[in-house]
Amino acid sequence: MSEKRARSWGFLAAVTTVALALTGCAAGGGDSGGGAAAPGVDDSTKTVTLGGWRLASGAYASQNQTTQAVEACLKASNDAGGVNGWKFQYTANDTGGDPTRALQEVKSLVDTKKAFALLWGPGTPSNNAVLPYVQQTGIPYFPGMSGDPFVGKVVENVFPTIPPYSYQAMYMAQHAIQEMDAKKIALLYQNDDVGQSVHTVMADFVKSKGAELVADVPHTATDTDYTSMSQKIAKAKPDAVIAWGYPNALVKGKAGVMGAGVDVPWLAAYYNANEDVVKLDPETVEGTYFNYYLTPFFTDTPAVEAFKNAMKKYYPDVPPSGLPLNGYASCQVFLEAFKEMTKDGAQPTWDGLFKALNSFQTRQIGVVPSVTYSADKHTGPNKSYLIQFKKGEWVQVADATEMPTGQ
Repeated sequence: MSEKRARSWGFLAAVTTVALALTGCAAGGGDSGGGAAAPGVDDSTKTVTLGGWRLASGAYASQNQTTQAVEACLKASNDAGGVNGWKFQYTANDTGGDPTRALQEVKSLVDTKKAFALLWGPGTPSNNAVLPYVQQTGIPYFPGMSGDPFVGKVVENVFPTIPPYSYQAMYMAQHAIQEMDAKKIALLYQNDDVGQSVHTVMADFVKSKGAELVADVPHTATDTDYTSMSQKIAKAKPDAVIAWGYPNALVKGKAGVMGAGVDVPWLAAYYNANEDVVKLDPETVEGTYFNYYLTPFFTDTPAVEAFKNAMKKYYPDVPPSGLPLNGYASCQVFLEAFKEMTKDGAQPTWDGLFKALNSFQTRQIGVVPSVTYSADKHTGPNKSYLIQFKKGEWVQVADATEMPTGQ
């Protein structure tokens, strides 16, 4: 066990240096060879405490569906007997999208509830607020955020289950260039943590594929008038548009460009592939393509059917669509690693979980077509499908292929 994690566990368990000296034990969630038990692990009941947070109020309350899917996944596991006999208790309180409240919740989960791991917390700003503390404590974390902050570096205890946004956007640009014969690409991006990584890579990537970025148009998360953005894109006369931002920008931006007489393919972010976005303006969303890094939610594969059944049983009022599937997938990655860690009767430990996760090499896990972690790479899922909303239905356009990394 590393010295850093020993300090972290000492902090989490509030074990004093004197007590350690008296007992001669190595404090740590990581040591599976006879050290102190990991936090949140009740060996007498074979129960593991997990936690996260949810967005159940405020402007992005629909994100609560992702946390409900995590809960459905864990409840389904518990009802089926657990993982190697272990069952899970999960707490995720509402933060309303406030990063300060998210940090407070995480501190409570770590310091008071002694959670074994943090499983899912949606919202890029909230994740940016909690990451320094999470890194300090060493607790395993599966964040509901882009893997972009982990490109080129590894945070030992953080395992993103959403691919870098930059990779996903490059995947769509590559498809437009190679499969739609697009020579001129326009980018409409949210100018904050959601879209800046996409903006950073797009011009050079498009150029490397023999095309040109003819419009690079930012917007904010709070914009309501997209007239000027639409005019800039329409004036550039692109062959395809990549949209990486929140739903209003996609729908209103596309409507404005079409209204200016420029009707070209639009390719949009996976998180907008859901019925709530379609309802904003079905006519405008019609024909839009979306990258999707999970097995498409409208298919009938065994993994997707299991997701649908879990949502129907535990949250029948939540449509089993593309949005909640993201949280469900994160839970599946955790459960797979937990299963690997505890096989042959091994105890749950942080080091054991890290070792299991870092052994995933292009592993297919439930609805995740391919996920890779290693000691020197924590960018997570690495393949994407392309789907489309066409004639009022969702259809798959392209099978899962590896996303470009820009390297």
